[in-house]
Amino acid sequence: MGCGSSNATSTTEPNNNITEFAVYAGQVKQTWPDIKNIDKLGAKTFAYLLHKYPEFKTFYHIPEAYKTEADLLNADEVKEPGERFIAWYSDIIENSDTKFEEKLREHAIELNNQGVRATQVKNYGDSLIHVISYELKNGLTVEEKRAWQLFCTQVSSGLAMELAKFPRKSIV
Repeated sequence: MGCGSSNATSTTEPNNNITEFAVYAGQVKQTWPDIKNIDKLGAKTFAYLLHKYPEFKTFYHIPEAYKTEADLLNADEVKEPGERFIAWYSDIIENSDTKFEEKLREHAIELNNQGVRATQVKNYGDSLIHVISYELKNGLTVEEKRAWQLFCTQVSSGLAMELAKFPRKSIV
């Protein structure tokens, strides 16, 4: 009996995780149309990211002259990577129920080509969550905010796992 119950626990636990992911991914997908309508969402997310983590500026060839978040928000150099980030995050959200792992692999390749390391990928999701929280203040329920945090954590973890598969690039 003990073996049977331990097998049942081990097989149901992954199913519970999948079910939980499906629930919060569904909430994220449902709120995404409103969130992606935030004015300059990509630029705001990237301005925050680059201001808080200035070491990321080199990945996107952003001049050091942009010191403040306002400077970064208004910089033409931030617009394109910000829009690209929102496009690929949208791609992950829209495909979260069918091609989640495949989309993570695709976007991990892009991040790897830019030189982003597995340990840095969490900062992208954190920056998006910060902007969403700031812009919408009371526009999301507690459950929706939690769903976004869990989803972004899952995306960050998945991207980090994919990035860890790549060989480290030589500095030479």
